[in-house]
Amino acid sequence: MASITEAELLRAIERTLVAHGKISQPEARPIARMILGYFGADDSVLDNKLSSEDRDRFYQLEEEGLLTSEEEDATVSRGKTWRIHYWLLKKARIRDVGQSGEAPPAQDAESVYRSIGEAAWQRRADAAPPKS
Repeated sequence: MASITEAELLRAIERTLVAHGKISQPEARPIARMILGYFGADDSVLDNKLSSEDRDRFYQLEEEGLLTSEEEDATVSRGKTWRIHYWLLKKARIRDVGQSGEAPPAQDAESVYRSIGEAAWQRRADAAPPKS
């Protein structure tokens, strides 16, 4: 499958992390560039190459289904076994998310609260509790 472009990954990030309020819109492009910087033209990247901050971003993208992680055991000198962890781009999912319609508008909590009228925030001492 062809390499993922920055534009494809950016759209997928906007439609997942930004739309779900996990990151802000200005963070999306630097994250897409960071991800592609690790992968380059490859489909996988070794986990031990990641900084802890970047690894946190990879986990966020894994939660959204854009990346996945795998591990394999390798036998090294003197019969020791090492477990190798690596990350994979889920190219089909990135393309699906990036091409599916318009990105839902991201709303921050403040705008949601502002959209509620003042009357909804007023409590009356004589009001009866809601019936269940």
